[in-house]
Amino acid sequence: MRKICTLAVCAALLLALCAPVRAEKKAKAGEEEGPKLPVVMYHHISEDESRCGKYVVSEETFRKDLEYLDLLGYETVSLEQLLLWKKGEAELPEKCVMLTFDDGQLSFAEYALPALEEHGMCAVTAIVGQYADEYTQNGDTDARYAYMSWEKIAETVSSGCAEAACHTYAMHSLQTRRGCAKKRWENEADYEKVLSTDDDKFRERFSSFLGGEPVAFVYPYGSYCRESVDILARRGYGIQFTCEERVNLLSRADEVLLLGRFNRAQDELRERFFSRLGIA
Repeated sequence: MRKICTLAVCAALLLALCAPVRAEKKAKAGEEEGPKLPVVMYHHISEDESRCGKYVVSEETFRKDLEYLDLLGYETVSLEQLLLWKKGEAELPEKCVMLTFDDGQLSFAEYALPALEEHGMCAVTAIVGQYADEYTQNGDTDARYAYMSWEKIAETVSSGCAEAACHTYAMHSLQTRRGCAKKRWENEADYEKVLSTDDDKFRERFSSFLGGEPVAFVYPYGSYCRESVDILARRGYGIQFTCEERVNLLSRADEVLLLGRFNRAQDELRERFFSRLGIA
């Protein structure tokens, strides 16, 4: 009995000694937590409200979104700012938000860019290289459905209110796999070859028309896996976007900033939508 009591006392003392250590670690972890970054995912903008829906918003809706963010004192964050923050070379605004546009449609240049310039904000446009090639060649500039040519992409980037990210060269499809996701039976070496071949082509086009290298990758359909994150990180994509609807708690310790985004649908009330992002 005496032996049992002695062991109990020793265990209690050990727990008491460890408690401050755990508390100290918890405090340090809290101190190291980075800012929260909500990210909005837009796709297409239309002048025709009858065409608006889950992935299409009206020009008026987009403009009023910017006005709402402006009114609440939010500042948009660029990829460049985010990378500088990650390196410890800059701080992010207390009230920050990131805006993204998937697919590189011409409506971004026609309707979103003027509104961004007016409010002194910026957005990331995710380019599908294959689409940019197609509309560079055919010269079609109908904003109802067309995608931006490489020349138009370069023009938007030069405005200072837009940055271009990779949305794959030709993997924005569900025909052979879900976007650039790994197939279940595919080994890692084969998968890396497929993903790298596509990315090489995108990077060649990006470098030719925009100069430099892309730093952010946007997963088609939000489909990613451990292998894709690692492969793309090795290829220089320190920022990767998913379609998971979550507010991002940033950490400089993370090798890759794997960011969730909230899809902006036309029919959701503005206040309700932004409240889901913690913006109110």
